[in-house]
Amino acid sequence: IGGVVVWAVRSLRDPTARARGFERLERLPVIGTWRGEAETAAWARILSTLLGNRVPLLDALALAQSGVRAPRRRSRLEEASRAVRNGATLADALEEQDTLSPTGYNLVRVGERAGELPAMLQSLAKLCEDAGRARMKQFLALLEPMAIMLIGGVIGVIMIGIILAITSANDIAV
Repeated sequence: IGGVVVWAVRSLRDPTARARGFERLERLPVIGTWRGEAETAAWARILSTLLGNRVPLLDALALAQSGVRAPRRRSRLEEASRAVRNGATLADALEEQDTLSPTGYNLVRVGERAGELPAMLQSLAKLCEDAGRARMKQFLALLEPMAIMLIGGVIGVIMIGIILAITSANDIAV
């Protein structure tokens, strides 16, 4: 156990190992989707705040993507920033790099056309956070019965051990 703890601490200190860990987390069925939604929500909230405070779009994109931990997602956002720098709209660049959900693309597109991009990005962040909370509730609802079964099994094994010890005490010759 001590060796595993030392290995985990060393791995978490290494940036490349930490990045690989985030990549592996994003491939897991439930946790990966949840992590993706959480990072999208954080990115959208940061970008919305920056744009709402009149930071230029390209600078805001660079600052917002620096908060993204998963290397693959960060590289896709960098490619989207390059496309925006070359003249593409933000929604088209994000869609080309497959960074958001279809609803996210529509929110960004509407925000660009209406001139209310910060408000739409704020809505996207809230939408992703709500979806992440709902996904986590579903996960915990599935985990709860398994935890009860596991704890019940452990208590059952302990009870059987106690009963066997008591009944075997009767077999001892006095």
